[in-house]
Amino acid sequence: MRIGIYSGTFDPVHKGHVAFALQASEKAQLDKVFFVPERKPRRKAHCTHIAHRIAMIELAVRAHSGLHVLELPEAYFEPRKTYTRLQAMFPDDTIVLLLGDDLLEHMPLWPHVDQLLSRVELVVGIRMQHDQDSIQKLLSQLPVQPQNYYLIQTNYDSVSSMQIRQALSQHKKSTDILASVAQYAKKEWLYHDLSRPMK
Repeated sequence: MRIGIYSGTFDPVHKGHVAFALQASEKAQLDKVFFVPERKPRRKAHCTHIAHRIAMIELAVRAHSGLHVLELPEAYFEPRKTYTRLQAMFPDDTIVLLLGDDLLEHMPLWPHVDQLLSRVELVVGIRMQHDQDSIQKLLSQLPVQPQNYYLIQTNYDSVSSMQIRQALSQHKKSTDILASVAQYAKKEWLYHDLSRPMK
């Protein structure tokens, strides 16, 4: 099978994440896509507890049979260790990494990234700050070229989890978050500024 691995913070997961996973699944002909929430992301000092983020992802993907959640013990995506674990879980399958163009900029700095890139395919989601030409340039700067790659112009290229958190903290509705996820966040008092009256 062709297995998509979509690692990220997902704090919270939103429509853009789901849309990208579905587009990637179609374009790269993936049999399954696994959302892999990082426990302690490298560049984010504070994030919602992993249990809440997993619960929200499960709500977001339940309508799509090809989308799943995978919990790994690593604090964040470690190229060599994480790939070794994935290879053990999916020994006969092709691993395809799904990532946003912002991660592509940092990829050359990842430890052992050359070993990872030689064994996987990539699906890169293009957001507002980049176009295909600039992504091609970033790809050419990688220490090793991936086995194959796909570029996707996402339908929600301006959506961000930070904007959604800000809206929810002010008790405002966001059209970029699934209703089930928004209801969960409200029920669990996630992102809400308790100094503001509830609406």
